[in-house]
Amino acid sequence: MKQPAPTFSISTLGCKVNQYESQALRERMTRAGFREVRADPGLLIVNTCAVTARAEAKARKLIRRRLRESPGSRIAIIGCGLRYSRRLGRGLDRLVPPGRRGDLPFSPTGEALRGTTFFAGHCRPLVKVQDGCDAFCAYCVIPLVRGTPASRPAAEVLGEISGLLDSGYREIVLTGINLGLYRDGDTGLAGLVERICRLPGEFRLRLSSVEPGETTAALAELLARERRLCPHLHLPLQSGSDRVLKLMNRGYTLDGYRELAGRLREACPDLALTTDCLVGFPGEAEADFAATRRAVEELGFSRVHIFPYSPRPRTAAARTPPPPPEVIRERAARLEKTAARAARNYRERFRSAEVEVLVEEVSGAGEGRGLDRHYLRTRLRGPGLEEGRLYRGRVTGIGDGELRAELTGG
Repeated sequence: MKQPAPTFSISTLGCKVNQYESQALRERMTRAGFREVRADPGLLIVNTCAVTARAEAKARKLIRRRLRESPGSRIAIIGCGLRYSRRLGRGLDRLVPPGRRGDLPFSPTGEALRGTTFFAGHCRPLVKVQDGCDAFCAYCVIPLVRGTPASRPAAEVLGEISGLLDSGYREIVLTGINLGLYRDGDTGLAGLVERICRLPGEFRLRLSSVEPGETTAALAELLARERRLCPHLHLPLQSGSDRVLKLMNRGYTLDGYRELAGRLREACPDLALTTDCLVGFPGEAEADFAATRRAVEELGFSRVHIFPYSPRPRTAAARTPPPPPEVIRERAARLEKTAARAARNYRERFRSAEVEVLVEEVSGAGEGRGLDRHYLRTRLRGPGLEEGRLYRGRVTGIGDGELRAELTGG
């Protein structure tokens, strides 16, 4: 009698790279003969994040909940959170009783996990092309847990993307730990993007995040002339204060960032710039924070991710106390209001404009929700909308955090 296939499930915390690695692991597990289930799996995998103290707390909470909810499952902890916690001598896997600990049938990293053929729960598959970082920003643990930069061969990336496009996906998102460091021989990020854009089919390409020091003139040129490359870049700022940027070891000044943003917008006038800002870094005075608010207003970001600083042991910044928690919370709240105004101002330029929307969800009433090329959330009304397809629409209104549009074509 044939034995039933062993079962598994994966819970993922953290960044786009973690999400990609979980998908690659999902496919590797399936090829190894496992079957994915939602409830009571034989092996429950938790992919963890280490970037903030909050991420670590989420991992601990999730592990404890999984132990309660799935008493018959073995649990395997993987990811940056596990690696970082082990460096600190408090491994997250210690939360799992010895009798409940599970093992993967292979290493959770490396060659075996390269490549995906679909992306569970996503209309926009992520494709990881780079790993590792050696920048050692003063607040960041990623170099400690991800190692030195490494890139995938361009031919391998092109093959994976071709397969995803053949499966019907219409937007591909390139991701990496430090995407701008991508290099395969003479091919840098811009060269890889250009080769992807030459692939046949109807699709568009988006870059997840690129550090300011690594955005090249060639990438700006591609944004100007390549229709398939979405006019959107996530360009982390972190602070508008040169003094704080130096303390962070970010390697650029506000003027340098401003000049780069200007060059990119000269090449692509409707470019959407999204960013990260870190509030409450050790040594951040009120004047430094005020400079960040002014920068957000001036640079006209379409979205700002605001992160309250939390000390990470083994980083340079952890040696200096940050501002009091109540000060950090108050500054974050003020910056949220500034960022919301900037985002609203950016959306206003699309009033009555034609947009291209990738529908990711269709409501029972037939209304589609998705992203336009500029990474703007859009509600699209029209008959026969389907998830995963690209549609053209005319903007009829500007909502709270989104555009509203009527279908004009598919």
